[in-house]
Amino acid sequence: MAALEPPHPHGSSRTREPFADVLRRFREAAGWTQEELAERAGLTSHGISALERGLRSRPYPHTVRSLATALALGQEDRQTLMAAVPPRHRTPHTADVTGIVATGSGALAAAGVGSSARGLPADLTPLVGRSGDVAAVLGLLRSPGVRLVTLTGTGGVGKTRLATAVARAARHDHSGGVAVVHLAAVEDEALILPTIGRALGLHAVEGSDETVLTALRRRDLLLLLDNLEQLRAAGVVVARLLEECDGVRVLATSRAALRVRGESEYAVQPLALPTGREGMPEVEAAPASRLLLSRARAVAPGFASSPDDARAVAALSRRLAGIPLAIELAAARARLLSPLLLLDRLDDALDREGAADLPERQRTMRATLDWSYRLLGEPERALYRRLAVFTGGASIDAVEQVAGDLGDALTLLERLVEHSLVRVTTLADGTVRHSVLEPVHQHAASLLEPAEGRLARAWHAEVYRARAHEAAPSYEGAEQVVWLDRSERDAGNLAAAVDHFLAQGDGERAGQMVWDLWLFWWLRGHLRQGRRLAEAAITLGMTAPTRVRATLTAASMAFAQGDIDASARRWAEARRIASDSGDRLGQAFAEAGEGLAALASGQVATAQSHFLRVVDAVDHDDPAADWILGLTQVWLGTVHLLRDEPQAAVERCEQGLSLARRRGDRLTTYVALYGLVQAALALGQQEEARELLVEGIELSDETGDLANLSFFLESLAVVEGSRGRHVRAARLLGASTAMRDRVGSAVYGYYLPDPALRTATEQEARGSLGPDALAAELAHGRSLTADEAVALAVGDRHDTATERTG
Repeated sequence: MAALEPPHPHGSSRTREPFADVLRRFREAAGWTQEELAERAGLTSHGISALERGLRSRPYPHTVRSLATALALGQEDRQTLMAAVPPRHRTPHTADVTGIVATGSGALAAAGVGSSARGLPADLTPLVGRSGDVAAVLGLLRSPGVRLVTLTGTGGVGKTRLATAVARAARHDHSGGVAVVHLAAVEDEALILPTIGRALGLHAVEGSDETVLTALRRRDLLLLLDNLEQLRAAGVVVARLLEECDGVRVLATSRAALRVRGESEYAVQPLALPTGREGMPEVEAAPASRLLLSRARAVAPGFASSPDDARAVAALSRRLAGIPLAIELAAARARLLSPLLLLDRLDDALDREGAADLPERQRTMRATLDWSYRLLGEPERALYRRLAVFTGGASIDAVEQVAGDLGDALTLLERLVEHSLVRVTTLADGTVRHSVLEPVHQHAASLLEPAEGRLARAWHAEVYRARAHEAAPSYEGAEQVVWLDRSERDAGNLAAAVDHFLAQGDGERAGQMVWDLWLFWWLRGHLRQGRRLAEAAITLGMTAPTRVRATLTAASMAFAQGDIDASARRWAEARRIASDSGDRLGQAFAEAGEGLAALASGQVATAQSHFLRVVDAVDHDDPAADWILGLTQVWLGTVHLLRDEPQAAVERCEQGLSLARRRGDRLTTYVALYGLVQAALALGQQEEARELLVEGIELSDETGDLANLSFFLESLAVVEGSRGRHVRAARLLGASTAMRDRVGSAVYGYYLPDPALRTATEQEARGSLGPDALAAELAHGRSLTADEAVALAVGDRHDTATERTG
């Protein structure tokens, strides 16, 4: 090929022309496409495109020589191309590949690669919570036929530390030992093999790929290739290496799998978080918290010593999502901040620089995620940003709605999953959820531009408005638990949708949503949130029917929080609006609410008057009225109990129970069962009461209604105490007290159980067990989780060895 006219003569005094422009002109003069040049130079079209767009302005000498050779440049043109490259500082990662003097198997021996671990760094800190992972990955590497294992996971999750630990444990599995190859600074796939050669102590030359492969053939060696995610064609190079060097096994780390045949992917998960009880021993047992405490105490020996500190450490671990890098960055601030202050200033802590010996891309959590973000294409980046509008994850159809104009959302989401930025969880019912860890969520939110964010939030709000409206009727019916569970998964998204409509001043949609969600909030204890949103909604303009229902929601949330006066005012307000607008069903709901407020205030006659007006006013043939009619019958039963009329109470409660069972409505069923229990206890029917209690406990557990469950546990304790089972009774009382302390009792403030029965149960247990033993059993009960308390209540096993009846 004849010499090409250079853009500027070599040695000109004019300013150096960018390498991108020089390369493009030489390529176009040759008449080649980027793909054709890439094929001839042994590079990738992506790499050529990056060079010509100026995204890589300082190519390595090896790359420049490959380009010059492919273009068949003469000496002067070759010098022009070389001269267009700006100078770079020479580091071990950027050193020129200049020569190879050792070849074949002797090269590795000359390099000292024997039964050792070349390049394995010493552990400066203990590896926490990864023993199971180390064993699992070792098992994969040692499996017959497995020669490539790739550790994948989000940035900062600990892939390199885990890979290093695995390599150290496997160093005696191979006669050639282990070699560690750090590839984070390599941007060109053509430099993978030369970099491996340097790691093995070989002196590289131009065209060294074959020589490196020759040196690796017939060797028994484990190669740890660290950080491959930025090298899109890395899989091709690794596949070639494994195909030609059958004694080599590869352990790779990457934020995305290599996607080549024979690859075994091991997804590195965040460290396990604290669950259940939050005493310091339980918190320290969780790997995420253990790492946080270990690193924090290394700089502040007295960090976290009180029970409040234990709760803050648990909250920190959850906020940090168990990501080791995020934990270490936060722990570095422990010298100046207590656990509570660190929790308050967590975002600031994550943006502070970490240890000086960390790679630059891992000095802050933001830098780590910026690195991942840069590896994405623009459509994937756009979806990544929009995922910030979700709270707690989403289903694929919700993601598709928010993806909007981005194209095939499923494909884009799959790519984000491959890059370990999105997690996929399949639930017990087969539902698939997509979510991001909290640090990833914060990063995505920081990148979301205002205009894009407004559009994404509007789409998001419409998705969840439709879901709330679809779910509302089912909260009262046979599929109650299914829909409550679905809504619980999306509780954050549902609240965010209401907040969006409030921010837009759209009172009608906000009001409709709070009414659709009120029973979900009631049953699952989202009372503070529900009250805030309902009170905000009724300050905006909306139609009369919507205003009635939004006001009913505000009243119900206030009542459930124990604010009886406020609830009474809101129910009266709703009744007036409903009466003025001819809304009979709305008026019935409000009238019933006023009766509840009166009942909880001890105004029994007033409560009865309200309830009777509801029974008279509603259309008994209207299925929409069945729910409020059934509950009102039960509440009338409570009135009879307070008047010491247990048989009349049974009749009313059984009417309500019949309506509830016909609808499959668990809430009204167990409210009716509780009334029947109190009547049975008043009538001395202990066995009848026990059967009703067990059913009520199981139903309360199914719906996740812990407030109701606490009342049933207390009543069961009374029954068990009457049967002489004092240990069991004491534990149930302890569990009931702890549960009520946690969720409150105001939700069922109209239950009004007889306090004398509880007092008598405790006194009998004290007399039988003794004060110290009673205190121990009560404490044991308080320590139980909800699941453990339910198991104790419904199980009929009785350990007579520990039951002391005096």
